[in-house]
Amino acid sequence: FFSSETLRYFRSTNGSYYRSFSTERKLVSPPIVYIKGEEMTRYCMDLILKQWIEPNVDISSWQFYDLSCKSRDDTEDQVLHDAIAAGKSLGSIFKEPTVTPTAEQKEKLGLKKAWGSPNGAMRRGWKGITISRDTIHIE
Repeated sequence: FFSSETLRYFRSTNGSYYRSFSTERKLVSPPIVYIKGEEMTRYCMDLILKQWIEPNVDISSWQFYDLSCKSRDDTEDQVLHDAIAAGKSLGSIFKEPTVTPTAEQKEKLGLKKAWGSPNGAMRRGWKGITISRDTIHIE
């Protein structure tokens, strides 16, 4: 499946270069900030991570942040600020879709407040980097 040792270099958006290599067992991934969302995308991405990525890729250098409504509420939105700082530092980010709760969802989820969309704060923190909503096609 993978060659015995293949070096790969990746350039992040902040200009840093990361080395990655594969062994016979796993591809070693460069660092990335992984921002978890919620609902079906979170469920699907958890399946993809556990069934396809983790068995084949060493993701120990990844930093995970939970931006679900409940997590943002529990941390008074500190998790958003931490994710932005990590993304700014690494320049390599994957973000699942997040929910901007309505007043009804705020009550249903038992939130202290209806936290706004994190995307604007992310764009400001990452100096205008676009939050892409493009579909990833795998052939």
